[in-house]
Amino acid sequence: MSRMPYAIAATVMIAGLLWTIHLLATPGPWELDAAMAVATGTLVLSIAAMASLLLSRGRWTRYFAAALLVAELLITLVAEVDGWLIAAVAVTGIALAGLGGPWFKGWLRELPAAGSPGYEPIALAIATFSLVPAVGIASPAGLEPAHGALGAAGVLFSWAYMRANTWALLGLRLAVPVLTVLAAVSSPPAGAITLLAFGAVITYLAWTKPARLAVDPMPGLPAPRRRRS
Repeated sequence: MSRMPYAIAATVMIAGLLWTIHLLATPGPWELDAAMAVATGTLVLSIAAMASLLLSRGRWTRYFAAALLVAELLITLVAEVDGWLIAAVAVTGIALAGLGGPWFKGWLRELPAAGSPGYEPIALAIATFSLVPAVGIASPAGLEPAHGALGAAGVLFSWAYMRANTWALLGLRLAVPVLTVLAAVSSPPAGAITLLAFGAVITYLAWTKPARLAVDPMPGLPAPRRRRS
């Protein structure tokens, strides 16, 4: 079997690492705390993208990795140019070319795994953790307490949801929308729109049936009947 999928997955990870270094070395136009939120989210999502390409191997993994790489490239619209940025752009381009090539044919599953609840639970977990970089992007002048609360909720609820805790789904349905609105109020207009868009997507996904089945796959069983004499 070709080793190219391994190389491409590693390139996705290297690209994320270079973007992280750039954001920490040259955080402008973000304040340091906001840049750290973007950098942390980028690094963790890059690790998740690499792991999903190598381990999960579903069709969605290629789309996830490609979307992450495109989002990273958007940083160039506002970033200050340095050597790390140039390296990050170059490696990101190589990774995108690799994902678009033929090397994943036969590597990725063409059909969903048996018993899979669908794409909604995966998208929900990814979108929820993406609140971490989102709060940094939404508040370049620095994070307010509401941003910190929303970012922390993203980490907590994404972790708990992936562990199939039912209380995490309740938090995604009720707590995250409230925290998103509070963080949006503390953000400039463009940042507020960004956070509200994230919140709307997360709320919608959290109320879908597949998202519920991912944490509560077995419906309640009926009470046993009494045997008539």
